[in-house]
Amino acid sequence: MDSILNNSAALSALQALQMTQQSLNTVQNEVSTGLKVATAADNSSYWSIAAQLNADSGVVSASNDALSQGQSLLATASSAINSVITTINSIQTALTQATEPGAQIGSINTSLASLGQQLTDAVNAASFNGLNVLNGSVASLNFVAGFNASATGGTINTIAFTTQALYGLTTGGTATSTTSQSAVTDAATIAQLQTQWGADTADTTAVTAGTVTATYGKDAIYENTATQQFTVQSKALDGTATTTVYTALDGNGNSIAQGGTPTFAAAASYAVTTTVTTPASQNLLVQNGTDLTNLNVTSASSAQTALNDVNQALSAVTDYAALIGATQDRMTTANTFNTALMTNYANGVSGMVDADMNTASTQLQALQTQEQLGIQSLSIANQNAALILKLFQ
Repeated sequence: MDSILNNSAALSALQALQMTQQSLNTVQNEVSTGLKVATAADNSSYWSIAAQLNADSGVVSASNDALSQGQSLLATASSAINSVITTINSIQTALTQATEPGAQIGSINTSLASLGQQLTDAVNAASFNGLNVLNGSVASLNFVAGFNASATGGTINTIAFTTQALYGLTTGGTATSTTSQSAVTDAATIAQLQTQWGADTADTTAVTAGTVTATYGKDAIYENTATQQFTVQSKALDGTATTTVYTALDGNGNSIAQGGTPTFAAAASYAVTTTVTTPASQNLLVQNGTDLTNLNVTSASSAQTALNDVNQALSAVTDYAALIGATQDRMTTANTFNTALMTNYANGVSGMVDADMNTASTQLQALQTQEQLGIQSLSIANQNAALILKLFQ
């Protein structure tokens, strides 16, 4: 049935044309933006995943930027510490010359003073962006190294680095102690102890604990009747402190008891305990009281002693240089991984939201053809209504 009120053919052609034009608009947007998912309306799931990946990639990129600063800081320190090692080698040469008979000690000391200044110059100059990991101004650092993404957000990955001072610290440090103890079993020594202190704890000798009883050279001897012990305290020139606890001493301050607990009744502890306390080295360039930045020798003997301490300093400095190098290597690995991670993020986002331009170009041409045909079809359908006029002629 033909009707002038309802042209079904024209309506069908119009609907088909509208659908073609909608598809054509979508493909044209893909071609112009390069995205098949440009907004959440295009594909909410892919769009949200891509947005999160882009955000994570931005954090990883920022982490790499921060990591580059850390690498520059350690590179500066590494350059300075290499200079320090070279200078220490020169100090070793000078001290070796000082051990030779007839060495010009005065000239060698002048050279040592200059080399010591070179050490402090290198340490003080090893600063990057206000940070110096060689002079003890910072205790530890946590370098930003990456980002651990998770479903709930993520955490920053860091590389911890504990600094050591080559020179510059004046306080602090923790001493280390070693303790040894021996035992007494022979009856003669036990009898000697009984004679000196008595067979019980009722010794009432009027000597206050901690009172200096006698001195021998640099040693001080304290008597403590409460514990029935003598304490000998001595300190070497290099600062090493030795504290020895005895249960009996002869007139020259020597131990006559070699430790142990006697078997007689009500006996106190007669063990001989020796504790050697070594102060922690706060500065790697100061070993056993020898300061490499302020060396002065007076003889071949003192030069040999200083040379031994310089060798220890060199070992400590090279160990620290190795730590810096290992941290640099870890940073390089982290940087490489971050770069690869950002590439993976970019590829993942591209796979979800980027348009396939080969497919889009093919679809564009096909839809343009369909649009032309749809317009032609609508035109033909609209002409059908005009044919009704011929029925009334």
